[in-house]
Amino acid sequence: MANIPLNYFVRKAFTLSPTLTSLYTAPFDRASIILAAYATNLTNNDVTVTLGISGKGAQFVPIQPYVDYAKDVLISGNDTTSLIPAKLVLQQYDTLIGSCNTPNAVVLNVSLLETLNTIT
Repeated sequence: MANIPLNYFVRKAFTLSPTLTSLYTAPFDRASIILAAYATNLTNNDVTVTLGISGKGAQFVPIQPYVDYAKDVLISGNDTTSLIPAKLVLQQYDTLIGSCNTPNAVVLNVSLLETLNTIT
């Protein structure tokens, strides 16, 4: 049996598009705890960002059901905003989904902790 670490820290960056897009999916047998999600507006214009979760927890569901976590959050030009005020838990197969009203205007930086989700 391979050694699997109990906890694994991950940092990811995503460029948001106007289409609601899957950004990150919690892996099989792992829960993911999103510690921070910062959206940076790379333009001089105001933009809006939406962040949500898709899935039923421990069941693979591609897009639906979808729950908004932060809906149409306004980010001023050349500014950064935290989209989650507290930790956010994704169970295995849950997916973080996001969009921005302007293409290539926002980069979302996410820091998360993947933790083993099984009892041995």
